[in-house]
Amino acid sequence: MKIKLCILILLLPFFALSQKDKSDHLLTSTDTLDINNRVEYLLQLSSDLINKDLDSAMLLAEQANNLIENLDSDTAKSDVYKNLGAVYTARGNFALSLDYYYKAKGLVDDALNIEPDNIQILNRQYDLILKIGVVYYYQKNFDQALHYYEEALKTIESVSSINPDYNVNGQIIRIFNNIAGVYLQRLDYNKALEYYKNALQVNVKEGSRILEASLLNNIGICYHEKRDFNLANHYFFNALAIRKEQGDKRGQAQCFNNIGKNYVYSRNFNQAKDYLLKALDLGREIGSKESQLISLQSLSLVYDTLRDYRNAFNTFQEFKSINDSLFNIESTNRIAQLEMQYKVDKQQKLFDLELKRREAEKEKRELIYLIIGGTLFFLLLTAALFIYLQRSKIRNSKLEKEKLELEGKHLNLEKQKLKEDLEFKNRELTTNVMYLLKKNELITNISERLIKSKLDFKPENQKIIQEIISELKSNQDTDTWAEFEAHFTHVHTDFYRRLNEKFPNLSSNEKKLCAFLRLNMSTKDISAITYQSVNSITVARSRLRKKLNIEGEDINLVNFFMQI
Repeated sequence: MKIKLCILILLLPFFALSQKDKSDHLLTSTDTLDINNRVEYLLQLSSDLINKDLDSAMLLAEQANNLIENLDSDTAKSDVYKNLGAVYTARGNFALSLDYYYKAKGLVDDALNIEPDNIQILNRQYDLILKIGVVYYYQKNFDQALHYYEEALKTIESVSSINPDYNVNGQIIRIFNNIAGVYLQRLDYNKALEYYKNALQVNVKEGSRILEASLLNNIGICYHEKRDFNLANHYFFNALAIRKEQGDKRGQAQCFNNIGKNYVYSRNFNQAKDYLLKALDLGREIGSKESQLISLQSLSLVYDTLRDYRNAFNTFQEFKSINDSLFNIESTNRIAQLEMQYKVDKQQKLFDLELKRREAEKEKRELIYLIIGGTLFFLLLTAALFIYLQRSKIRNSKLEKEKLELEGKHLNLEKQKLKEDLEFKNRELTTNVMYLLKKNELITNISERLIKSKLDFKPENQKIIQEIISELKSNQDTDTWAEFEAHFTHVHTDFYRRLNEKFPNLSSNEKKLCAFLRLNMSTKDISAITYQSVNSITVARSRLRKKLNIEGEDINLVNFFMQI
């Protein structure tokens, strides 16, 4: 055994050189990035993923934030803070979102004090002010939202006054559209119409047919809410004509749905049915489940009003089926998130390797010298070691036997300990998930009670109560299932793999149920986690038994999954 060790040591110099070549090849095959370029790359990736994969966008934003101290440009730092603000806005954590937006705005304001007429800096300020207004809009603090929208308008007007040739039409349309949205939420449709029409007038100079169609559609919605159905249809049909011209099938489906709803409210149910069916066909063609849901829900009500109960029932069933199927997307998104995290981690490792390359090369040279010296030393000892090994061969054989016996006993003890650890982790996993659910229930209960009693407080205290409600809601754990699945996979690493090998046709919801049963959870506990009734869980268990070809009650489902 020790002779083999000596041979391995003799070969180490050649092995080290071989590994060096491979490492050099890996490093030279990837473009190197300095700190500023790396942060810019991370921010670009994060921005692209905000509407696709929020967890990955957050991971990339945090990685950029970790490098912020190495940046020498306040502009780059403000970009990092702005990106974090956008990610937390998408997450619904408006307190953190505002915190980062204000940090970014502070840096931009400092730069503007030095260069007050710099159009690029003014544009950055406008963008941040508008984003802050959007956060207040999401919090339903419409007064603050309106204040920041108007401030954004003043900022962009400053740009126009400094350089009259600079095109600010796109920014003005965006602000008018946001202001109109505030008045729409306040049910002040006349004021909303005023701003939508102003935006439409500005767009005459901009010449964007896409924006024109969107604004016409929004104006139609205002007239629909004002119960002026004929005028609403006028704008909906104009928007529809542009979207047909542009080949925008998603926009066409939206217009068809709006026209259909408009006819429903004007009690022209046959025409409503025709347009809703057109919207449904387009939704199916482009694969938009959200558009199909709107069409099917409205159609179900129209068929019911027309006493066509069979079609009413069928459309409602299809609506329910599509609505339920959307939940399956969560597991797909989770897999995509994990894959993206793996890719990002891999990219980060390449960056770290590049930064440490020179230091690693120096250490490798020192290691090679040390190995050469060690090799010469061991060559001198080879003869002595050979004699020693021959004499101790019998003794080592006996010791090896005793060692194997001890290892066997140790393995048994390890196996028992692993079993006990697994049981403890199962209990801990179940307890943690139930704690999160109880916490969410408590937060929801307190929020609802505050909402009901908010009007009983003095007007000057109602804003404080609303802020407390928003903070409570922001602290709710919305990713309970994702946390549960991550912990479960960590404890039972091979469970899903073995389950897929034996039963490849199980749905995502059925796999969730299998995981709960593997933890010996009761039907009541599963109901609390999945927000489904106890009867629904009981039915799901029966269907699962059939799919697993388990007949009769002799085989317990929990025991069955314990053996997988």
